[in-house]
Amino acid sequence: MTSDSDHPRYRPLFPIPAAVLIAVSLLVLMLLLIDGRPAPSTSTVAHRPHTDGAERLLPPSVGEALSLERFQAAQRACDGPCVTDFGTPLGRADGVEARSNCVSLCVRLESSFVDPDSGRIRVARSGERPEHLEYAGLAYQCVEYARRWWIQVLGLTFGDVPTAADILRLIEGRRLSDQAVIPLGRSLNGHARRAPQRGDLVIYAADPNDPEWSAGHVAVVVDADLEQGWVALAEQNYDNRPWNDPERHARRIRIVRIGERYSLLDVAPDRIDNPEGGFIAGWVYPLPESTTAR
Repeated sequence: MTSDSDHPRYRPLFPIPAAVLIAVSLLVLMLLLIDGRPAPSTSTVAHRPHTDGAERLLPPSVGEALSLERFQAAQRACDGPCVTDFGTPLGRADGVEARSNCVSLCVRLESSFVDPDSGRIRVARSGERPEHLEYAGLAYQCVEYARRWWIQVLGLTFGDVPTAADILRLIEGRRLSDQAVIPLGRSLNGHARRAPQRGDLVIYAADPNDPEWSAGHVAVVVDADLEQGWVALAEQNYDNRPWNDPERHARRIRIVRIGERYSLLDVAPDRIDNPEGGFIAGWVYPLPESTTAR
């Protein structure tokens, strides 16, 4: 039996070298394979377990770790000028003190550790690990404060992440009292039936086109009033200014409900815009019966 290429009807008008035929065939095969691949998902978050609102949304993808160029720029930013001097107390919520990171782009190679009982903070150079203290994060980044608040108030912690935005990917944390693994849930902003509650971590999406938001942001919900439409946040490295209420929260943002779905907006309750604000991707929380609140 002859092949199609041997049939007179398919014989080429001009002889084509075998090597060229093989190269063209491989190129066509590669194009078919690429074209046949499923389009990459905008995020894997919607497929995480315990995700409230996943049936309604494929959320924006969370950010990746800072590039080397951006990391070097982040270190230079620490030279100032600072909005508020590095390490200056800005406020406290539930006894957990927030400190200035100089400016939002600053990243120092120093890690913060905290005593879960006293709240005493120790900053150590990269690679050091003080005994009997819990790792909180790079000082004084937003993730460091969120983890430290969980450690001191809830008796919980969560794993290392490349950026604040990546907290939305986490599916488990750890309980300090017995080192048990605890499941984490997440609600996707604008599509969630579960409103933010005290202790939830509000996650801002990463924006690779904006240096201020290239890593996203995280803040802790310390109070909420759904009737009046606000959520109070405690945080570090949002604007590095003293908190609006130094003994309770850094600021309040708006929450709205449409039908049975909740949306958080990075806008003060008495304002209608925030030109420097970010997009909130969702909120992360320990599932019921996982906490050992102090």
